[in-house]
Amino acid sequence: MAVLGPGATLAAPAALDERQDAAVTLQAAMVHPQASETLRGVVDRVDERNDTLLIRLASDRIESFKVQDGLIFNAVRFGDPVEIAVQSIAGFRTIVGLSKQ
Repeated sequence: MAVLGPGATLAAPAALDERQDAAVTLQAAMVHPQASETLRGVVDRVDERNDTLLIRLASDRIESFKVQDGLIFNAVRFGDPVEIAVQSIAGFRTIVGLSKQ
C-alpha cells in the first residue's frame, strides 16, 4: 500500500476521465431537458396521417411541426389560435405542448 504525502494526488487514467465526463454530460442532459421555444399562431392544417400540424405563424409564414402526443389532434381544428412549445427532437421541430388561445 502506498502512502501519499500532503498535497500529493493520484492521476486517474485518461480513459476513466473520459467515461466520467461522458456520464456527467449524460446526467446533465437528463436533468436539464432541451429548452423549448414558445410560438403563437393559427392552425392551418391538421395532418394526422403524417403526425404533423401546419401552423400559420405570420401572414406569410406557415411551418410544419411534428406532434409528440397524438391527443393534440383531438384538441385542435383548422383556424384555432394556439400557443405551442417546440423542441428539436430527432432533428424535427416537435410540438411538446399546446394551448388554445
